[in-house]
Amino acid sequence: IRPTVEEMLARQPANSDRVFMEQAVQIVVSEIDTLERRVRAFSEFAGEPAMHPERFDLNTLVSERLALIKAAHPEVRYELRVSTPAPSAFASADLVKGIVTNLLQNAAEAAGAGGLVLVVLAGHGHEAVIDVHDSGPGLSTDAIATLFEPSITFKKGGMGLGLSIAKRNALLCGGDVVLTQSLLAGAAFRVTLPAEPFTR
Repeated sequence: IRPTVEEMLARQPANSDRVFMEQAVQIVVSEIDTLERRVRAFSEFAGEPAMHPERFDLNTLVSERLALIKAAHPEVRYELRVSTPAPSAFASADLVKGIVTNLLQNAAEAAGAGGLVLVVLAGHGHEAVIDVHDSGPGLSTDAIATLFEPSITFKKGGMGLGLSIAKRNALLCGGDVVLTQSLLAGAAFRVTLPAEPFTR
C-alpha cells in the first residue's frame, strides 16, 4: 500500500490538487505505520521470548532504566528508594528491563509535568520487589477491570499490550505484576521476581 500511494503522489501533476494529495498520502502512510507497529506488538505478544535467567542487582538495572526515562520525560520528578542490603533477582534481565521500562513510561506519562514517579526496591524472603508509584490521576474502575488484558489503546503511540506483555514476562520469570496500594495520589504497580533460581 505504501509504495502505491507514494507512486500516486509522485505522478500527481503540480496543480491545486497536489496539496490535497500530499495530505491524503500523509494520512495513509501514518495509518500504515500504525498498522505495522500493531503487527509487531501482537507478534511479540503471541510469541514466547527467550529466557536467559541470571542473578543481577536490581538497583543497577532500575537505575539504568530510570536514566532513560528521565531523558525522555525531563518534566517529571523521580525518586528511587532502595532497601538495605540492595535486593538482587534471579530472572531474565532483558525481560525485566522491558517490564520496568513499560511501568516507568506509564508512570511518567500519568504523572505529567511537575509530577512524581517513586520507585521502591526491596527484598522479601525469596522474592525481590519493585514498586512503581505515580502522582497521576489514578485508574478508573473500568480500567482496573481490564488492566492486564490485551486491548486497543487511545494513548498516542500505544498498542494496548504493554501491561499484558509485562505481566506475561514476569510470570515467565517466576514472578508477577499486580496493582498495589499507591504511596502517592495515582496508580501503583508491584513487580515480584524470584531471588533464587526458579524452575518453570
